Amino acid sequence: MVIGNPGKNDYTELKAYRSVSMLSCMGKVVEKVVAELLSAEAERRGLLSDGQFGRRKRQSAIDAAAIIVDRAHAACTNSQITGMLLTDIKAAFPCVAKRRLVNLMKVRLMDGALIW
Repeated sequence: MVIGNPGKNDYTELKAYRSVSMLSCMGKVVEKVVAELLSAEAERRGLLSDGQFGRRKRQSAIDAAAIIVDRAHAACTNSQITGMLLTDIKAAFPCVAKRRLVNLMKVRLMDGALIW
C-alpha cells in the first residue's frame, strides 16, 4: 500500500509518497490467533503446570502472590524455614528450539493443525 506523505507540495513526485507494509500487521494477527489456539489446547490437555500463571485465563499475578503468601504463612505457622527462587524464564530462554518443540507437540498428540 502506498500513502502520501503529509505536507508535500507536489504529489506528482515519487518521494511525496511512502510505502506501508501490511504484512507485519497481518503477521501479528496470525501470531495472536495461533498463540490463543496453542494456549487453549495446552489448557484442554492439562499440559501446563498449576504453578504457571503467565498468559493463562482466570489466573493472574494476584493469584500467584496470594498462593505465595498463603504458603509462607502456613510454613511460619508450622515453624518451618522457607525460601523462594524467582527466575525470568523469558530472559533465560530467549530462543526456542523449533524442531524440538514441534517434536514434543507431536509426542503429546496435539492437534496437527496447530503444528506447522
